[in-house]
Amino acid sequence: AETPRTFRVCLVSGANESKPYSTDTSLRALADYLQTEHKMICDVLVVNAAGTGFDGVERLLDADAAVFFVRRKKLDEHNLAVIRRFFASGKGVIALRSTSHAWLDWPDFDAEVLGAKYGRNGTGNFGDAERLLFRPHPIWEGVVNPTKIGVALTTRRDLYRYTDMAPDITVILEGETKNGRMPVAWTRVHSETRIFHVALGYADEMESPAYRQMVRNAVYWVTNTKPPAPKAPPKKTED
Repeated sequence: AETPRTFRVCLVSGANESKPYSTDTSLRALADYLQTEHKMICDVLVVNAAGTGFDGVERLLDADAAVFFVRRKKLDEHNLAVIRRFFASGKGVIALRSTSHAWLDWPDFDAEVLGAKYGRNGTGNFGDAERLLFRPHPIWEGVVNPTKIGVALTTRRDLYRYTDMAPDITVILEGETKNGRMPVAWTRVHSETRIFHVALGYADEMESPAYRQMVRNAVYWVTNTKPPAPKAPPKKTED
C-alpha cells in the first residue's frame, strides 16, 4: 500500500486580540487535531511581542500549506517580505475569516491573492446569515452535517461583503441574508497556488467537528493531494 504523505502545516495566528476569535487558542486546538487525528506536522506562529510580525516567521517557508487567521496587522519589512515570499511560492493557502484584510501594508492582498475585494463602500458587513448554501466539492467530503459549520445560522452572525470576484474563483458556499446572497467560501488556482478562503471563523465555529474536518480536507485540496481513504471500521467477531 502507498504510504500517505506527511504534511507540514503552518498555522498563523494574527487576530487574537479580537474577542470573537481568540485565534491563538483556536489555531492551537486545530493544530492539535491535525496532528493527532491526521498525523500532520503542525507549527503555530503567534504575533511577536512588538506586534510587528510573527515569532519564527521563516518556519512558514518550510510548510507544504499554511492556515492563516490574521486581521489588520502592520508588519515590519522582514515579516512582510517572508509573507509575500510564501504567497509567491506555490504552497497551499487556507485563509480563514478576517484574513481577507490581514495586512495593512498590502491592501490589495484580498484581490491579488484571494480573488475578491473585501468591504467596498465603507463596510465589510453584508448582513446576518439566515441560510448556508453548499455546492458539491471535495472540501465538504465527509464533513459531518456541513450546516453545523455555520453556527452563524443560529446566532445570526454577520457575513462579509465581497465585490470584484475574480473569474478564476469557484464559489463552494454562499450565505443568504435579507440583503441577498454573498459568497462565504471559495477555491482558486492562481499562478500555481491553490487557495481556499472561508469567511466563517468565530471561536465556537472552529471548535465544531465539521469546521475541523473542512480544514483537514482543505489541506489536501490546496496541496493537490488525494486524501487517504477513511479507516474501515473493525470487523465484528462472532462470540
